[in-house]
Amino acid sequence: MLTLQDCVALSELTPEELMVIARHEHLPDIVAVEKGYAFLQKEWGNPALRQMVMDELTEAMQHGEREAALKLMELLRECCEKHPGGFDRRAGRRPHA
Repeated sequence: MLTLQDCVALSELTPEELMVIARHEHLPDIVAVEKGYAFLQKEWGNPALRQMVMDELTEAMQHGEREAALKLMELLRECCEKHPGGFDRRAGRRPHA
């Protein structure tokens, strides 16, 4: 039987990224793992993950949660390095090749 830790290890996401997905999408941890992994299989997955981190960062800043905001700023930097590119599906069109 797979544990949550096994699933996290297979997801290609860090525990911090998965916590952001769970919080942002209001999901149990194991469902966030599944959703996060599914995101990364789509061309819009990287931008979606980065946007979730930005949304959580914005919320932390608006609520004066300085420590959380600092951690999320670092996570956003890491996400931009680890999960670059992609197609932002909210833009409505694909970038020119």
